[in-house]
Amino acid sequence: MPIMLWDDTLDLGVEPMNDEHKQILDVMNRIYDARAQGREGAAVDLLVAELGRVCTRHFADEEAYMARIGYPGLETHKRLHQQLLERVRQHAEAIKAAGGRPTDEFFEFLRFWLTSHIKGIDTKYAAHATAA
Repeated sequence: MPIMLWDDTLDLGVEPMNDEHKQILDVMNRIYDARAQGREGAAVDLLVAELGRVCTRHFADEEAYMARIGYPGLETHKRLHQQLLERVRQHAEAIKAAGGRPTDEFFEFLRFWLTSHIKGIDTKYAAHATAA
């Protein structure tokens, strides 16, 4: 059972970014499923590390896209990305320290972050792209 499913409310109308958001969601779901199956330890730590890599790559791609379209909120968006990556790093350290066992707080953070970031923040650059 996944933590979240992709739906049309997450669609930005920017396919490369949609595809990357789907990749993030896929890794989140694999971490969630691993916990539901009772898996823990190094295997879960690897999934959490993969989430960090996917997010880092996505944020770089998203920032490059925003620069290409001349999005005026780029610097603010970059700072949000840095904060999110720091939160992911902190959660990864806590999960590793707990023997590869993610907490409900971690999953609540992921669910809130992905939904609010896409629907509340990313929609702004998507609107700018379509208006340009």
